[in-house]
Amino acid sequence: MGNFKDIAWFKEIIAPTLIDYEIEYRLYEEGDFGSLTQVIFNSDKKGGGIDFWGLGWLGIDLFDYETEVLLMNVLLDPTQVQERDDAFKQLLDLLLKKDEVL
Repeated sequence: MGNFKDIAWFKEIIAPTLIDYEIEYRLYEEGDFGSLTQVIFNSDKKGGGIDFWGLGWLGIDLFDYETEVLLMNVLLDPTQVQERDDAFKQLLDLLLKKDEVL
């Protein structure tokens, strides 16, 4: 995916693809890794969140409500650029799957 990913990137690239999801944005001035901009997304089948930390850390969580399985629980430091791209690809693959068995 290559480019810097932040909340603006999410709103422009990812949010429009999440048709069946309710999306909420939150901002916290102080957190464990600096300021925190958070995206919370939910549908009838899956829900989760992305934490964009001011110091460059990234957290991604995704839960399948139907199977009650945690699909992703990732915390990446600012140096893990390739892992970050891989995590977003995995997240999109999981979010956009419809009625497939995981």
